[in-house]
Amino acid sequence: MRIEEKEYTKSIDISIWKKVFPFLAPRKNVLIMVIVMNILCSVVDIIMPLFQRQAIDSFIEKNTLAGLGGFIALYIAVIVFQMWSVICFTRGCMTLDVETGRDMKRALFVHLQKLSFSYYNATPVGYILSRVMNDVARITELIAWDVIDMLWAIFYVVGVLFLNWKLALVIMLIVPAIAVLTWYFQNKILTWNRQVRKINSKITSGYNEGIMGAKTVKSLVVEEKNFREFASVTEEMRSASIKAARLNAIYIPLVVFFGALATALVLERGGIMVLNGSMDIGTLAAFTAYQVGIFEPIQRLAGILSQCISAQANIERVMDLLEQKPNVVDRTDVLRKYGDAFSPNKCNWEK
Repeated sequence: MRIEEKEYTKSIDISIWKKVFPFLAPRKNVLIMVIVMNILCSVVDIIMPLFQRQAIDSFIEKNTLAGLGGFIALYIAVIVFQMWSVICFTRGCMTLDVETGRDMKRALFVHLQKLSFSYYNATPVGYILSRVMNDVARITELIAWDVIDMLWAIFYVVGVLFLNWKLALVIMLIVPAIAVLTWYFQNKILTWNRQVRKINSKITSGYNEGIMGAKTVKSLVVEEKNFREFASVTEEMRSASIKAARLNAIYIPLVVFFGALATALVLERGGIMVLNGSMDIGTLAAFTAYQVGIFEPIQRLAGILSQCISAQANIERVMDLLEQKPNVVDRTDVLRKYGDAFSPNKCNWEK
């Protein structure tokens, strides 16, 4: 009897994400380095508009070039530092992506060797290949790049907020709106992405069975029947993918809209503060640059959060495979004396 794809119904569950931590543990130092470089990148991005403020206040407003050489030297030094931190950050993320993916695939390969024949008799090869290849790639890419990149967005937004607490209060108006939107959309997005991943396994299985069983298909002349079944599955995939894409297409623009609204309020409030003399023109110019730059991290936060919601389905599928138990296992005393196929204790083998 064929095993049907397990249905997942939980919303965001931290306990499921914790199952990925053992694969990240061997690269703890790399992860820490990446986070530090990420923070440094966000600090540099926050500093850059301040050079604009300094140029306006010290040179343009005062109509002087005194100190311009030191200003240019410092600016170049910051640019070089930014380049170095980005290089370190990128190399670290690549290391996390590649090596974590390698370890997860190795663990899955070893575990598959331990499963009983009954599992393979009941499970299509396509389901297994989809989990080992597609799901693992999605998980490692999300963790190594998107989740780490989300930290940059958070640090950048928080850093901008600390520049002026009055303007920070205006920007904080966006937080409740994003929270409500996330609460409403997360379960819907997760449900449809689970469905997409499930159907994708069926498509992979259909390809595998069509290729491996080509001789049988031609001998029995069932090409048309197989095509109808495959067309039905791909139509399900199209429908589920469109529904998932529509939810993302609504969620992210709404978050961006509220971000733009908050930015407009910041500019309006900042203009009033300049007219009142409580903020100089250089600071307003810096915030003008921030109001352009802050769109990207807000949009990125929304997009990454949406991807995290959908990626839980990938983690659930991979961990479900790793947690499959073989029906036939060696006794504990036999394992202790002789070991197993992967860790044999040859010194105790009978000659």
